[in-house]
Amino acid sequence: MKGQLSQSLKVKEEILAGWHARTFERGLLRGLLDAGLTSLADGTPAVAVDRARTARVAHRVAAEQLQLDATVLKRQGGARGRRFLLAFPGAQDAVRRFTEAPPQRLPALARRGYVAGLFLAVGSLTPPSTGYLMELRLARPAAAAAAESILVGFGLAPHRRLRREYSVVYLRGADQIAELLSLIHAQEARLKLEDARSVRSMRGTVNRLVNAESANVEKSVRAAIAHSEWIRRFASQRGLESLPPKLREAAQARLDDPEAPLEEIGRRLGLTKAGVHYRLRRIAELAMARDEEQQERGRML
Repeated sequence: MKGQLSQSLKVKEEILAGWHARTFERGLLRGLLDAGLTSLADGTPAVAVDRARTARVAHRVAAEQLQLDATVLKRQGGARGRRFLLAFPGAQDAVRRFTEAPPQRLPALARRGYVAGLFLAVGSLTPPSTGYLMELRLARPAAAAAAESILVGFGLAPHRRLRREYSVVYLRGADQIAELLSLIHAQEARLKLEDARSVRSMRGTVNRLVNAESANVEKSVRAAIAHSEWIRRFASQRGLESLPPKLREAAQARLDDPEAPLEEIGRRLGLTKAGVHYRLRRIAELAMARDEEQQERGRML
């Protein structure tokens, strides 16, 4: 979980540190409100956020674009630790008007900001080393439906599931996560993800090559052992001198160097790998035929 939190915070830091157009920031504020809007005891609308920097950015955007005078409050927030409340005294009607239109109808840039706001409030992202998964853990089903619809509109393939009282909208796969990071203006995080994916792909390729090479070596060793065994069996049955000269030459070369690859034996004999393999296989066939003859005689006695 620590690695997941660290990766998520890096993306959130990049969003908060970047310069964004006013339309994007307006959507970002809407996303924050849809993800965490609540009311204080006196009915004052407020939004809960995890970090002071998020509260400051939301405070600035609300003042600049909605002319709302917000107040940042600290509170102790249970299992998730210290949280901040951005309260809007006397702004019930203004907040209601700002949040009543479906976010799917916002301009494209504002919809991107909306997803960024949701991620700042309730998003998590696993580090590339452990997989590719992004989640938005939303308490309001309407916000989850809006997030899912907006992501689909941008060509992504989100999924939604219930987890206790929350609707979780999530994306899986490196390509999906990379596109999302671009949408929410986290290009540096996307580049790091692409680098990590390249490294993982390269390691996978190397591992496959090593495994294939190991399998080939193991196969060659097994074949060499089998060849030597059949040659010794034929020698005990009839003697190598009974073989034709070309087969006897191949048999002796294998016995002289039981672990040598067929290519190397072929170079010594002036043959191809296939030629050596054919001669050794022929010896094995002769030995097997001799075994069958002996077994048949045994049954007849």
